[in-house]
Amino acid sequence: MLEARAAGCFSTTFVLKVNGRPIGKFQGRWFSESLDVYLTERRHLEFRKVGWLGGGFELVDSAHGRLLASSGPSGFLASSWDLNLSRGPGQLVRAGWFDTAYELNQANDVWARVDRLGWCERGWRVDGSEALTEQDLLLIGLVYHTIRQRQAHQHHAAPHVPPS
Repeated sequence: MLEARAAGCFSTTFVLKVNGRPIGKFQGRWFSESLDVYLTERRHLEFRKVGWLGGGFELVDSAHGRLLASSGPSGFLASSWDLNLSRGPGQLVRAGWFDTAYELNQANDVWARVDRLGWCERGWRVDGSEALTEQDLLLIGLVYHTIRQRQAHQHHAAPHVPPS
């Protein structure tokens, strides 16, 4: 289980824990959807947006420039995301019509589920198969974080229509 919790009420930094053990943190960048991930073993990863207009992301080891995993929307206006993980390709799809959770599907099986922590707490939790690596769980969580951020921006950008 990988979990991300906001470091404070108004903080853009999230603390990462695996099975309750702290492993690092991530924080956003100004005017960008990219995220910087700092892990306890002095590793720095980047979850960076690919291209200015593109919707895809890459998880990259900054020190070596090595691509660890990648993701992108499944299509134009699609709510699902295609992920390239250590186990191969998979798809992150909404768990249900009114559900806030997403599930990782690979070979017609559900390998992981990611959902927000609760109504009043900012953050998310990924519960996944032991066959998935920490990097796989991290990619799933960061894509979910991006989905939730985009939904929040759309909600705040919606025009207000006064009642008639």
